[in-house]
Amino acid sequence: MHVVIGGGSGFIGTALAERLRERGDRVTLISRFAGEGRITWAQVKDEPFPACDAVVNLAGKHILDLTRRWTPAYRDEVLASRVETTEALVAAINRMASPPEVFVSTAGKCFYGTAELHGEQAYPELTEESEPMGIDFPAELVSQWERAAEGIDTSRTRHVQVRIGVVLGAVERKSYIGKLWRIGRARGFLPIIRLPFCLGMGATIGHGRQPFPWIHIDDMVGILLHVIDNPQLQGRYNAVAPGIVSNHEFTHAFARQLKRPVVWAAPRWLIKRVVGAERASILLEGQNVKPKRTLESGYRFEYSTIDSALDDLVEITV
Repeated sequence: MHVVIGGGSGFIGTALAERLRERGDRVTLISRFAGEGRITWAQVKDEPFPACDAVVNLAGKHILDLTRRWTPAYRDEVLASRVETTEALVAAINRMASPPEVFVSTAGKCFYGTAELHGEQAYPELTEESEPMGIDFPAELVSQWERAAEGIDTSRTRHVQVRIGVVLGAVERKSYIGKLWRIGRARGFLPIIRLPFCLGMGATIGHGRQPFPWIHIDDMVGILLHVIDNPQLQGRYNAVAPGIVSNHEFTHAFARQLKRPVVWAAPRWLIKRVVGAERASILLEGQNVKPKRTLESGYRFEYSTIDSALDDLVEITV
């Protein structure tokens, strides 16, 4: 099988490409720079698309890149990096005389939006058929992203839409000064929060009751392979683990694995100041997302609980 991956040099794309190659598949990456086994986005727009069996689009700037200030210019950059690349891929595939069997487009769990809940009001369960709870910027971004993908000619190419939760990758806690200073390397969501936890300053976000829809990187790749390999699958699938937890539960589980304390709760005003008001809902609010159709399709999660996932992902080197 020949699989073309947009955004193949990112965290998920790298893991997917590795698994595909391990099983003997050919992989071509779409990136900003040309090279062996790569094509550029300029070539996608201007040249014939390579013959292939599947296309997976993972391209897009990370909305929670804390190295970038949240400005109108960066907001537009994030939007263009996701919508315009998707439109380019759709147009290229639709132009092909013999298009791929399947196009897998991806987007975020932020599609479901946020709503202001009061007191102990329960977060509603959200499946692949659910409508958004409310519309904020992340929800509007995902909506535009998905609309761009829906331009694919489904009479010739099977279309699968995967909505992705917070992807957890391996993190190593290394000791450099005795057992006091510990830090590590990671990819995925964990790098964003690793340093304060390693320094013993891990914090619950806001009130901590907000759901935290997560998924282990191995299951993220597993779901992508599952929808590629099963030609009867089409439509939307949630890539989130069935064992959803609250932010408070995740924070304490991660701290336990690192053998570090949780000493405070980051207030809402601080989160808004650090990440910007439009992005803050990603951390301060949550969506109780369920992988209903994913489970019904026959996929079996390798890591369905947060403790089993963190047991596998967190390594302490003394």
